Amino acid sequence: MLLTAVNHYLDLSIVYGNNDITNQQVRLFQGGRLRTDVRNNKEWLPRNQNVSAVCTLLNPNEPCYMAGDSRVNQNPQLTVLQTLLLREHNRLANALAQLNPHWDDETIFQEARKINIAQHQHISYYEWLPIFIGLDNSLKNKIVFRTKGYVNDYNPSVDPSILNEHATAAFRFFHTLIAGQLDLVSEKRNSYGSVRLSDWFNRPAVLEQGNNFDELTRGLATQPELAADAYHDREITLNWLRQPGQQLGQDLKAICIQRNRDHGLASYNDYRHFCGLPRARSFLDFSDVISIDNVNRLETLYEHPDDVDLTVGGSLERIVPGTLAGPTFLCILTEQFFRTRAGDRFWFENSGDS
Repeated sequence: MLLTAVNHYLDLSIVYGNNDITNQQVRLFQGGRLRTDVRNNKEWLPRNQNVSAVCTLLNPNEPCYMAGDSRVNQNPQLTVLQTLLLREHNRLANALAQLNPHWDDETIFQEARKINIAQHQHISYYEWLPIFIGLDNSLKNKIVFRTKGYVNDYNPSVDPSILNEHATAAFRFFHTLIAGQLDLVSEKRNSYGSVRLSDWFNRPAVLEQGNNFDELTRGLATQPELAADAYHDREITLNWLRQPGQQLGQDLKAICIQRNRDHGLASYNDYRHFCGLPRARSFLDFSDVISIDNVNRLETLYEHPDDVDLTVGGSLERIVPGTLAGPTFLCILTEQFFRTRAGDRFWFENSGDS
């Protein structure tokens, strides 16, 4: 049996936590706000009290943050996102408190949380997801809708739990998009430098240096992602979670392949057949969606087509036009993102009357 400490719902548990203890740790319990530390007139995530377990600091004065998700300090882009979501919650809480002076802390907190989650769900599904799995595919499978009003498509028979195939293989394919150099972009939208990803794993201090937070945020919004293919930046295949002073780190792709096996996923051949492709009887049969060069490589690495790992085979498929995934991963992603919305009775497009 596999256990996960991460919530199945798209409910910003990375900000608010997925249990009462974490939720109480991140809340201020005043004005509906989340806890912050203020430095240089800016709100930052509160300091983590267990620094040695979650951060690698070069001096004790460097920040090490606490949030609803323990991975908040892992890399600068993730920390930027967490900080933006925290600041947005507090912005919403302040606005709601001014509009509703009779509301108490709990009411303001929960209403600000609802709005923050709704914004996150809308951006994820209507602005981000159609790029990844295709707008036509998203509309056809009722993942997004043309209407601007309530959809009320909650179905209690739909299980919103995260599929093992999604979390362990299909969604991790997008590690291929990660750039190893993070652009610093000025207010005039000029990229004038970059930050090396592996210099700042579990060291969020880079965000508070100069104007780095604003410039990394602009970079996150404007820097092109890398190509969706079988290749990865060396920063995550040679230097993943590299410690200060070390020459090399870990290999994230190798970790993903091993995780695929540890989780007991069926073979790539099984999943491609489940997703409507013919079962391969020989390695050459994979050439309907994988280049012949990569088919030949698979044949040298595996004894039989049924031995090919889903993480490996799926990442070698030709990308479906209008999406950023091959047919097998696209099938898994589509199923998961349908379940995530249709199985969530608190989804932002449900009026609460259905």
